[in-house]
Amino acid sequence: MKFLFEDESFSFEALRTAGYAAYGGADLGEVLVTARGIPDGDEAAWHQRWKALARRLHAVGTNALQAGHRVSARDALLRASGYYRAAEFYLREDPVHDPEVALLGQRVRESFAAAAVLLDHPAEQVAIPFEGRVLPGYLFRPDDSGEPRPTVIYHGGYDSVLEEAYFAAAAGAVRRGYNCLAFDGPGQGAVLRDQHLTFRPD
Repeated sequence: MKFLFEDESFSFEALRTAGYAAYGGADLGEVLVTARGIPDGDEAAWHQRWKALARRLHAVGTNALQAGHRVSARDALLRASGYYRAAEFYLREDPVHDPEVALLGQRVRESFAAAAVLLDHPAEQVAIPFEGRVLPGYLFRPDDSGEPRPTVIYHGGYDSVLEEAYFAAAAGAVRRGYNCLAFDGPGQGAVLRDQHLTFRPD
């Protein structure tokens, strides 16, 4: 099934981004309008259009927060985080040395961190010890009661980043009464970008 694009990869990535709308990671109208402005298979346009949308929403969220509008700020910042992730996706020529990759990765994390403290039950940033380094993560909980409850441990796939775990699994788990621990593993997100830890067979 093709979604908004004939290009198979663009179709998949657009659907991936739109799919997060269920838990506040995207808005379908924003996705449709943004996709309409991207020629099929044009990776430079993909990067530019998603980045422009993310920057606009980041500003909306920041301004809303300064004005004391907590919910509006949270919602805009969550979407900004998701769109920054989409903007970075096709920058694969030299991601280790590309300053734009570093910038967008930082914006993903900053936008989400700013939103995470505005969730109904704020997420807790955690650092998981790993072979002399740390794996960054979030612990999402339905409340702050400290009551023992089942915990979902979520580790995304190949090109996932920690922050999208909220939309993919954590928000749904929390709504159903579970804790959810999500983290970047070697070869993913900030672990790859900042610590240069790559994938490993296990």
